[in-house]
Amino acid sequence: MAIGRYLDQALRGLWPRFGGGLPGGEELFGKLAALAVLALFLYLLRVGLRALSDRFVGRFGARVRSVVAWLWNLLFLTALAAVFSALFGVGQPAGVWAVGLKLLLAYLVWLGIEAWLEFYLVRRGVDPNLVLLARYTAMVVVVAWTAYMVAGREIAPLIGALGVAGLAVSLAAQDTFSNFIAGVVILLDRPFRIGDWVRLGGKLGRIEGITLRTTRIRTPDNELIALPNSKVAASEVQNLSAGGPLRIHVPVGIAYGADLARARRVLLGVLKEHPAIRHRPAPEVWVRELGDSSVNLELVGWIPEERIAHLPRLAAELTEAAKLALDRAGIAIPFPQRTLWFAEPLRIVQERASQSGSTSE
Repeated sequence: MAIGRYLDQALRGLWPRFGGGLPGGEELFGKLAALAVLALFLYLLRVGLRALSDRFVGRFGARVRSVVAWLWNLLFLTALAAVFSALFGVGQPAGVWAVGLKLLLAYLVWLGIEAWLEFYLVRRGVDPNLVLLARYTAMVVVVAWTAYMVAGREIAPLIGALGVAGLAVSLAAQDTFSNFIAGVVILLDRPFRIGDWVRLGGKLGRIEGITLRTTRIRTPDNELIALPNSKVAASEVQNLSAGGPLRIHVPVGIAYGADLARARRVLLGVLKEHPAIRHRPAPEVWVRELGDSSVNLELVGWIPEERIAHLPRLAAELTEAAKLALDRAGIAIPFPQRTLWFAEPLRIVQERASQSGSTSE
């Protein structure tokens, strides 16, 4: 308050020099000016302390730096709120500091829970989906406990207000809420794990993360795609990494007049020569169907799990090798063609212009 009165008196003396008297609300103006000056001072102090702390804790890694940065932000906001309370008489500064200390305690508890999840669950090989679900559950519990610590006995009206607000928000954001429910279902059902290669929503990629709103996959082209959980839960999921080695299918067509046994031997050689194809189970060549223009074969071979990431390239390499091998063996790969049959023989009439203007058949 003393700072506010001092600035108010200073502004009273300076304002007439600009050609007028100070308008109404001089004390409020002084308080706002005092708050701005103190906010600037605290901000500069925060920047300096953060730079100093980064210099000493930088060697501990990004995680420690983020924790220290969060603590400095909490200290800055608490100090600013306490100054605001003192200047404008809103609450008690001691109460503001108490709330800040409670938030600090809640943050330290959350850090302890995260450390326990990291060292106890992740390092013991627990399913990452279960770890993620445990993390979100712990986050909800910590937030509820923090709200109870801050509000105390006034938590019941706060819960009622949050319930009404939650109903309004859920009606206004039905898609987000459905994605939240679908995210919980995915974490419980576990159709895939982080790191699995899947075909999802027409996309081939590796699962990079699962949040309560989206599922993120990384494609072989290094594109990061975020799919809404509601679409993931409602679509077909092909998990390519769930069973270890993966069987690959590459279609190839040959002419109807080609020697099928010889073509099979040639294509089996292509499969056996490729370094990514496993010898056990042995590769095969199947006759898939008798198409309109060709006998459609299929090269079938098994690739190890670590080569699933290169599936599109492997299919392209096998297709190219099959084409070159069939060309060397003189086996034709036909282009689409159609044969027309008529019930009666066709009579071809040729008209030729003569000097007399008559036509001949």
